Amino acid sequence: MAGSETSRAEISERPSAIVRIAYHQLSVMCGTRDPTAPSTAPAKAGEDARGMMCTRRLLGLPVFATVTSAFCGAYKAVRGSHESVTTIFGHAENGMRAGLEFTSPVTGSIASLLETPLKIVDNAICVGLDLVEETVPSVKLPPGEIYGNMKDSIRSMFTSALETLKLLFGEPKDRIEDSSVTNETAQEIRKVSS
Repeated sequence: MAGSETSRAEISERPSAIVRIAYHQLSVMCGTRDPTAPSTAPAKAGEDARGMMCTRRLLGLPVFATVTSAFCGAYKAVRGSHESVTTIFGHAENGMRAGLEFTSPVTGSIASLLETPLKIVDNAICVGLDLVEETVPSVKLPPGEIYGNMKDSIRSMFTSALETLKLLFGEPKDRIEDSSVTNETAQEIRKVSS
């Protein structure tokens, strides 16, 4: 009995990576943590050693931070829209929290078994993120600026394509006028030759 209490205390002090991720998402959804605000808590040595670096890097990109912030705002607005909705969401959050605490021992053992493969996947994703950030530096820009740049690029591409087509084929109005002039000339030639 004493051994099981020790292991439970040890497990509760060191939650699994899956539980930490779930708690993080729950805190973001509940509005207790703003994903766009920098963390002010001092990092402890060895803390979050089994955490996924790629998720932190992805959430650090402005596009993901903005989307997460928008979802948090929507969740807060819906949750605060009516007293009954607040009560239902509160019960759902408490149920989720209790479920996560209940499954913590199982998820902890699964996470310890999968720690090496998860680190390999995490490293591969981080290498891919490095490559994307080097080749497409605009992923670090705010979403509004990305949208503006894309809009301008597409507009200039279509404008240049349209100008090229105008140079190649001319305006439709000019072609119709040219064909009417050609028809008049052809009729005059027929009159002269007859």
